[in-house]
Amino acid sequence: MFEKLSNCRRAIVVYGFTLALLITPTTIFAIQKGSASQQQPSTAPETKPTPAMPAREPAAEKAWSVKISKNAPHTFTVKAKESKLTDITSELSRLLKVPVVLSSVMENQRVSLDFGGLNLEATIRMLAPQSYVDYVSGGEDAAQPKPLAIYLQALNERPPAATATVKGTSQPILIEGDTEEGTDSEEQKKKEKEDPLRVTFANNQLSVRARKQPLSVVLFRIADEVGVPFEMPYESPEIIDIEFDNYSLEQAVRSLSPGVRFYYRLDLQTYQAQPLRLALVAPAAVKS
Repeated sequence: MFEKLSNCRRAIVVYGFTLALLITPTTIFAIQKGSASQQQPSTAPETKPTPAMPAREPAAEKAWSVKISKNAPHTFTVKAKESKLTDITSELSRLLKVPVVLSSVMENQRVSLDFGGLNLEATIRMLAPQSYVDYVSGGEDAAQPKPLAIYLQALNERPPAATATVKGTSQPILIEGDTEEGTDSEEQKKKEKEDPLRVTFANNQLSVRARKQPLSVVLFRIADEVGVPFEMPYESPEIIDIEFDNYSLEQAVRSLSPGVRFYYRLDLQTYQAQPLRLALVAPAAVKS
């Protein structure tokens, strides 16, 4: 009896121990799992990096420059490296406020230049093998002839038309007569009546002898001798008494009257001047 009871207690102890073994690992595992989950750091929400802005490329440096001196007579400084000739001439036109016309051949050219301190004509010669400048000379304030247009061409190209820039309006018809005035001696009057107006033009040199002649008559005779149109938009009452020999046309114009304008074209390859037109401007426009 006692032995059965002892065996029964032993069986209960073994059963309890076995049950404890079955329960304990689950609890321990649960505790370890909970501890592991508590020890894991919290994961921050994922953020995408802001894409970096692309760096701005530095502006390309201009491959050419054209500068003009501040004081007259103006000189020019030009630098260019395989640059379009049209870019150079556009800037030159802007600085001078004068049109620069390129032939179809020259429009496609590129140039490399590096010079400074050259006057306008020398600068133009550096830009094209054949070039022309249309000028107007005359007036009280015009120390130098004023450029009206610049033409750049290749060799052997036909020059621009004479009326490409300098255009006139009408050709006056004058009737010449004896316009002498005053109370000079009979001998002096006789001498002047023999030749009161003499104009000759040879080898681009002008000689004039005018005794108390209307300025308009003298200019008409000069234009006729030179072979250019004469424009007189108003009737001038001015009388002149002048004599000079072998003047250039530009010198002659300055000697006659502030109201006279002489238009001409200069060939920068030969430096020959081609007369284009002679004009007498109204007094209100003399200083323009």
